[in-house]
Amino acid sequence: MHPRVIVALAAGLGFYTLTDVLIWQRIFEANSLYQYADQYHLGYLASLTGMVAVGMAMLYDLRWWALWFGAAFYLLAFSGLEDVLYYWLQLKAIPSEMPWLDSNPLILHPAGGWALVASVGFWLIVVALSGRVLGRITHRSTTTWQTTS
Repeated sequence: MHPRVIVALAAGLGFYTLTDVLIWQRIFEANSLYQYADQYHLGYLASLTGMVAVGMAMLYDLRWWALWFGAAFYLLAFSGLEDVLYYWLQLKAIPSEMPWLDSNPLILHPAGGWALVASVGFWLIVVALSGRVLGRITHRSTTTWQTTS
């Protein structure tokens, strides 16, 4: 896998999660602003889309890796990884039940605890394997191109 893409993916997901901790926990939960949850989630989705778009633009010169980055970022953001990091960054245990995630088709049900960690592990493996396949494809096409010219 390309190192720039891995660094961009890790940094993006880390800051995406940190934003959730700082805004949701420190503002919404602290002030019981749950009536604005829909607006928050819409803004949070816009933030995710912006981070993915900027990352893809910055990785444009890597062609297929830019697309892989976008797909991997979205997949991992919705796989439960952000939820796991949300609790780990705060040094808290993952709740055994997380009913707000039960409708997510990417997460084992009932969502929470080890089921959430297992879901995240599965999707991390999928992303890693797809990155490895893309790495072999791009390496092979670069090698073929260099030997024929």
